[in-house]
Amino acid sequence: MKLLILAIDSATPVAGVALLTEEKLLKEEFSNYKKTHSETLMVMIDRVMKECECNLDELTAIALSIGPGSFTGLRIGMATVKGLSQAKAIPLVAIPTLDAIAHNITGTKALVCPLLDARKQEVYTAFYAVGNTYPQRLGDIMACSPEDFVEAALEKAGEQGQDGFILLGDGYYRYREFFQEKLGDRIKEVPLHLALPRASAVGSLAIDKVRQEDYADPLELRPLYIRLSEAEYRLGKGEL
Repeated sequence: MKLLILAIDSATPVAGVALLTEEKLLKEEFSNYKKTHSETLMVMIDRVMKECECNLDELTAIALSIGPGSFTGLRIGMATVKGLSQAKAIPLVAIPTLDAIAHNITGTKALVCPLLDARKQEVYTAFYAVGNTYPQRLGDIMACSPEDFVEAALEKAGEQGQDGFILLGDGYYRYREFFQEKLGDRIKEVPLHLALPRASAVGSLAIDKVRQEDYADPLELRPLYIRLSEAEYRLGKGEL
């Protein structure tokens, strides 16, 4: 049976939609400009499906980037895919956002480090070995300060015998000068089209999960937040 996967990413300011099979990326839309995901996401999904002359009944699965990232963006993406899944009984595949960003890189001996702006002077990050086609995560996803990231990255690189660092994501650009000061020419920068989340990478990582029927329960699926939202934090402190 030929796989047809609709992949959706809304975990960061980027909105992305892709439609792909096992052999071919049919179409991808990527937007990183001003409009909110509530304005763009369904429009992009509709356009991608129509231009590829596909309908929802033909989908094998819907893949979603589940975070960490923007609380609002994650909720919009989650609500969108759950609605589509339940309306048409389409299986869901959950892909961590940092895994998808790391999948932009392949065949390197450097330590791959996606970084997302977590606000409050922190980043979301994890470390990956990407010597082959697919990324291997080396430990847990975490939220930390840029200073703690540098310390952890140097330690992890030493453990893995890796000398260079590939830093990706909006968290890198937010603290770029600091990272360059601390890591210097050990940082290997990538071109802009590889630096941010791509829905096509989400879909690519979903292919093996679909083959194994490793689906997420739509009723149990939740965003991967890593830490509390501002509202939850304030509620816990009795400020709300």
